[in-house]
Amino acid sequence: MMKWIKPLIAVSFLLIFAVGLAACNAGDTSYSPQEVVNEALKGADEPIAFYGEYTMAMNDDAGNMYTKQWTGKNGKRRIEMTSEDGTEEIVAVNDGVTMTMYDKANNTAMIMPISEEDMKLINAQTPQQQAKKMLELVKDSHELSTADSEKIAGRDTFHIVAKAKKDKTLVGDQEIWVDKETWMVLKSISHSSQLVMTQEYTKIDYDPVFEESIFVLEIPEGVEVEVIDEESMMPSEVTLEDVKAELGTFHMITETDDVKLSALTVMEGMEERPEFSFDYVDNEDIPLFSVGVFKDLSNVEDFGATGTAEAITIRGVEGTKMESGDFRLLNWIEDGLVYSVYSTNPTMEFDEMLGYLKAMDSVE
Repeated sequence: MMKWIKPLIAVSFLLIFAVGLAACNAGDTSYSPQEVVNEALKGADEPIAFYGEYTMAMNDDAGNMYTKQWTGKNGKRRIEMTSEDGTEEIVAVNDGVTMTMYDKANNTAMIMPISEEDMKLINAQTPQQQAKKMLELVKDSHELSTADSEKIAGRDTFHIVAKAKKDKTLVGDQEIWVDKETWMVLKSISHSSQLVMTQEYTKIDYDPVFEESIFVLEIPEGVEVEVIDEESMMPSEVTLEDVKAELGTFHMITETDDVKLSALTVMEGMEERPEFSFDYVDNEDIPLFSVGVFKDLSNVEDFGATGTAEAITIRGVEGTKMESGDFRLLNWIEDGLVYSVYSTNPTMEFDEMLGYLKAMDSVE
C-alpha cells in the first residue's frame, strides 16, 4: 500500500478545497472570485448526498488513480480507488460505526471505530463551515482571480484561480472549477512543491438512490486485519533509556529555567520505525514546540515534500523549513537520525526555534 501514500497526502488539501465550497445555490454567473466565495458561504449550511467518479493524476510516474465515491447526507461514505494498471485497489467505508479500509493487493485491512461524537462532528461540518476553514487557510497567502469556465462532467462551472503570493509556501497555486448550481468543486489542480495533482470528476449524480448495503464492507476470509482503537492511536510514554536503546546516541534540547520537557512519547512510524516526540513548554507550562526523531533508513521510498520547503542550515547541516500561517516546521538529518521540529505556540518564530536547537546536547 506504500504506492498510495504520496497521492493520498497530496489529495488532503484538495479534499478541503472540494468539500468546502459545496452545496450552495446561485443563478447569476457574473461573480468576482470573492463574490463567488461570499455567495457560497450564504447558503452552504446543509450537507449534500452524491455519487461521483473522478480521476486523480500526478505529474510523476505513479500513474492515474480512478475513484468511485458514494456520499450520504448522514455522514456515511464509501470510496473505491483503483490504479491505472489495475494492480492496486483500495476500498474505504465509513458506515457510521467504524471506518474500514481494505487493501486488496496486499490482502490487508484496517478497522477503526467511530464514536457517536465523531459522527456528529462529521455531520456538523457543513460546506459553509468547511469553506470558512479553507478561506482561513488561503485568505492571506493567495490572490483570487477568475478564468475561462468550461463544462466538467456535463455541468456548468466557475473557474477560480488561487495563486500563492510567495514562492515558498506550504500551499502552492490552486485552480478549481466550481459547479454553478451546487457549489461543489468538480475539477481541481493543486501545486505542492514539485508535485502537481489534478482531480477531475467524469460523472456526478446529485440525486442518488443508495442501497444501505453500499455502506457495508465485508472483508474476505484470510485477510490480515488490524483493529485500531482510541488507546492504540495514542502515543506511549517512554523514558530516555528507551530512546537510547532504540536510537543509540541522539541530540536533545537541554532544559533550562526558560524551557522544560513536558512529555516524552513514542508512536510506531512508517516501516515500523519508532518515532519519538519531545514536547517542550516554557516556565509557565505554555507549549513551545515539539521535537520528533527517528532513524533515517536509506531504503525507504521518498514520497516528496507535502509543501514547498525552503533550504536552511540547521546545526551546521542542510535542512528545510516550511511555514503556513502560525505553523512552522524544521527538518534535518544528523548522524543517521531524522529530526523534525514544529511550533506548538503561534508566537514561536524560526530564529527562536533555531536558537534552542543550537544548544542541543548529545545523549549517549
